[in-house]
Amino acid sequence: MTSRLFTASNQITLLRLAFVPVFAILVMDRSYRAALVVLTVAAISDVLDGTLARLLKQVSPLGVALDPIADKILMTTGYLTLSFRGALPWWLTIVVLTRDVGIIMTTLLISLVAGYRPFYPTSLGKASTAAQVATIFAAVSHQAQVPHITAELVRVFVYLTAALTLASGVHYLIVVRQRYGQREG
Repeated sequence: MTSRLFTASNQITLLRLAFVPVFAILVMDRSYRAALVVLTVAAISDVLDGTLARLLKQVSPLGVALDPIADKILMTTGYLTLSFRGALPWWLTIVVLTRDVGIIMTTLLISLVAGYRPFYPTSLGKASTAAQVATIFAAVSHQAQVPHITAELVRVFVYLTAALTLASGVHYLIVVRQRYGQREG
């Protein structure tokens, strides 16, 4: 069992978790170019760990649980630090985090009441996540003064992310109600 815990893909995921405080420190220090490098390496590691797990047939329960946790911790840290530094609006961070907390609380409640039920992300949820990640990249890139990443482009990503996050949150509630709502006679 130990060999299944420390697979190559799980080690890469753990490395991504180690990037979180480094990224946060760099953003808080306004070292945006370095933060962009760390964020890029973290994104590459996210693709790499899943690919390795599938290719090497090392998909493990730890990896399945750890990967989305690492992603959420990095995203949450990104939104909080970038909002604190004024690179993203606080209202967007509140929308993104409120949706995530709502999903987690609903999932926990369903698990407590009805037992564990796998709940796979929908296309709208995946689009929302992609927009959230793109917004973090755009905000850090703009702060790092990457050419062609303007404040207007970041604003487009902000509103796109807000719309997709709200839509996926509402959609999630509808799907949960349809799947787990009380059935009448």
